[in-house]
Amino acid sequence: MIRTALKPAWLALLALLVVVVISFYQLGMWQLGVSTSTASRESSQEQASRPTVPVEQLIAPRSTFPAEGAGRPVAVEGRYDSGLQFLVPDRLLEGERGYWVVTPVRTDAGTEEALLPVVRGFVTSPEDAGTPDDSVTVSLTGTLAPGESPGPSGLPAGQRGSIDTADLANDWDAPIYDAFIFMVQEQPALTDPAVQRVPPPVFGEDGIVWRNVGYGLQWFVFAAFAIFMYLRFLHDAARRGRTPRQPPSLPHSAPAPVTEETRR
Repeated sequence: MIRTALKPAWLALLALLVVVVISFYQLGMWQLGVSTSTASRESSQEQASRPTVPVEQLIAPRSTFPAEGAGRPVAVEGRYDSGLQFLVPDRLLEGERGYWVVTPVRTDAGTEEALLPVVRGFVTSPEDAGTPDDSVTVSLTGTLAPGESPGPSGLPAGQRGSIDTADLANDWDAPIYDAFIFMVQEQPALTDPAVQRVPPPVFGEDGIVWRNVGYGLQWFVFAAFAIFMYLRFLHDAARRGRTPRQPPSLPHSAPAPVTEETRR
């Protein structure tokens, strides 16, 4: 079969097969990528389209994070406490590594004055973070998120490994919310323009459009079928080439001799 495959016609067919299989594979991977990106975009739009509610309607200080609270747009009013600001290192924004700038806002919107951590944005250098004016009352809207798991320790002063609300509750001088928000809008604008907004993550479902997954699997099946047909045709051609030719058959009996009687 190898000898047959090395013939020019079969080599040309093999080259065509490689092109077809690669194309089908790329189309399948593209459909799988579309299945997640489309779902993520739809989930993000659905999350952002929810009505904004005051944060105290969803969670109170010292209480556990609500089951349906992640990703909810919320509003809060208070004053920043710039003395408690910290940076969270090793975060990514559009492929660039840097720091989240987290500043708590003191608010008495709930049952008592409490601190709510706010992700004001992202910087690539700690020097760009700046601190907001904490003498001005600010109105914020953002996306609510649960506290993070504990992060690495041993960081420089003014940095924390994560937004671990349990750890913050031990260090801060006031009750805190078991949550934080990704800031979307700030009025008045107290954050330096060098601090880039951090898009809130999409919470909830796994984010897969199964229709596109099915399309992707179809392309993989087409690629496998093309390989199967090539091998099938190659095997048949090689088998035909190995089949020996049958020698001409000999007569079963010698012809009868010609006699005078037969001539008559």
